[in-house]
Amino acid sequence: TKISKSYNTSSTEAFSKKVQIDINAASIEEWQQIKGIGPYYAKKIISFREKLGGFTTITQVGTTYGLPDSVFQKISSQLVSSPITGNLLINTISVEELKAHPYIKKHQAIAIFNYRKNHGAFDSIEKLKKVKVFSEKDLERIAPYLSFQ
Repeated sequence: TKISKSYNTSSTEAFSKKVQIDINAASIEEWQQIKGIGPYYAKKIISFREKLGGFTTITQVGTTYGLPDSVFQKISSQLVSSPITGNLLINTISVEELKAHPYIKKHQAIAIFNYRKNHGAFDSIEKLKKVKVFSEKDLERIAPYLSFQ
């Protein structure tokens, strides 16, 4: 029996075509289009993305709790980054909302709230440094999520 050339070509193309997804916009269904990502990992990634307020880098997807590094290494070439907007309104956000962010600990949230109450609104990351509960590394991690409006 002879297999038609058109059958071979189309199935090969479909199989080798790699899906590219936007790390900040992809739905559970879109994540699952990537080989190695099923419903469990897709939900974990999206849940972490929502808690953060978006991924600032593709590498950050790999820090999703429970996502094996081996899986991340296989999928990273299929991920596309997109910008996020500062979603933590630092001058109006509650302690509870601050604590809910994965990069802000309870004592840091309380310190921000108390500093703001005693010294007024934050107008920059420089003023936030005065709270003295964040390391430089902490500030670098949370800076993209902050809005000083």
